[in-house]
Amino acid sequence: MLRALKPQPLTLVLQDLGLKSERVRTLGDEPALVHADGQHALIAVSQDQHAPERERDPLLAFVEQQLSANGALLLFLEGARAEAELAQWREALWPAVHLGAIYELSTRGIMRRTHSGTSALRGATGLSGSLLVGRRTAHVLSPEATREKFDSNAAGWNLQPGRPGWAHYRWMRRFVGHFTPAQRYERILDFGCGAGWVGIEAALRAGTSALDCFDPSPEMVKHAEENARASGLSVVRGRVGYGEAPPFPAPGEAPYDLVLCSGVLSFSPDPRAFFDGLCRAVKPGGTLVIGDIQRASRGMRERRARKALLPVRELNAWTHTQARQELEARGLCFEQACAYQYSRPLPQLMHFNETRLGGALDGVFVRVNALASKICGQSYESFDSWVLRLRRPS
Repeated sequence: MLRALKPQPLTLVLQDLGLKSERVRTLGDEPALVHADGQHALIAVSQDQHAPERERDPLLAFVEQQLSANGALLLFLEGARAEAELAQWREALWPAVHLGAIYELSTRGIMRRTHSGTSALRGATGLSGSLLVGRRTAHVLSPEATREKFDSNAAGWNLQPGRPGWAHYRWMRRFVGHFTPAQRYERILDFGCGAGWVGIEAALRAGTSALDCFDPSPEMVKHAEENARASGLSVVRGRVGYGEAPPFPAPGEAPYDLVLCSGVLSFSPDPRAFFDGLCRAVKPGGTLVIGDIQRASRGMRERRARKALLPVRELNAWTHTQARQELEARGLCFEQACAYQYSRPLPQLMHFNETRLGGALDGVFVRVNALASKICGQSYESFDSWVLRLRRPS
C-alpha cells in the first residue's frame, strides 16, 4: 500500500538532485500549491507490496494532485526489489512520468543510477530500499528539454569517420536516405536532421546540390550544415525548429519533392501535430520517407522487461503500422516498408565491438545487418528499426 514519507531522511538525495525539502509534498498534504513551479512529490510503497498494477490508480492520482509540471516524483519502494520489478513500477508510472534515476538506499550508503551510469554518494539515509526519481513525461519531452538535451550531446552524436561504429552509423543513415526510387529530386527536406546524414545521403543519390534541414538544437543544425557542405552540397539552408511546428516550408515557400524524417517521431510530445506538420511539408506528387525505432521488436520488449531505466524515446516510440495509419489518414498513399537493424543480440555484440575491440568488426556487422534486412525485412519483430515510404497524390 501507499504511505506518506517525510523528506528529512532523504536530505542527501535531495541535495544530490538539487531539490529543496520545503518544496516536497507527500501523501495527505493539501494540494494547495499544486500549480507552483518546482513542487515535488514523495511517496512510499510498503515492503510487502510487489504488485505495481494494484497501486497504479492511486499512485497516478497522487501524481496528478501533488506534482507540478516541472517537479520531480520520488517513489520510495521499501526493502529489496529485483530489477524486473523496478521495470514494472516504471511501466505503472508511464506515460504520466518518465524515470530518470534510481537511488539504491541502505544503512551503509547510497548508490545512484542514471542513464549515464552508476556512482556512489557519500553518507547514508538510514532507509533500505529503492528510490525511483522521475519527471512528468510532458516535461521530459518539452521543446526546452529536447533542445537542451540535443545541444549538450551534439558533438557526441555527430560521429566522425574513423571512429568506432562509424560504418554502422553511416549505413543506417544511408539505408533511410536511399529508401526512395533512384530518381532526381530537386527540393529535399531533412525533417529533424540531427547531424544531417540522412538528408545528405538522399541529396547525393538524387544528384542535387541543395538541401534544407532543421532540428530543435542549434548545435545539431550547425553540424548538419557543416557536414552537408563538406560532402559537396553547395546550397544548404538550416533552421531551428520542431516537427510539431516545422520552420520549413515557411509561409510563402513551396512544399518539397522529397521529405525525410529519421529517428524523430519518438521524441515528439504531440505525435498528431507532428504528423500534421510532416504531411504539410510534402508537395502533391512528392515523396515522404520516415523511419524510427520499433517498440514492438524482440529486443525492445526484452529491454522493457528487464531494465528499469530506459530512454524516453524507447517508451514513446511508435510501430510502423501505427505510423502508416496516421499518415494514410492524412491522405498519403503507402508505397513500401522495411525493417532494419537486426534485434537482440546484434546491438549488444556491436556495442562490445565498439567499446572493447575499437570497431574492428564494424564492416562485418554492417554486412550482417544489410543481409538480414534484405532477406527478412518484413519480419518487424526481429528488427529494432523500421522505415516507410509514402507519396502524396498529385
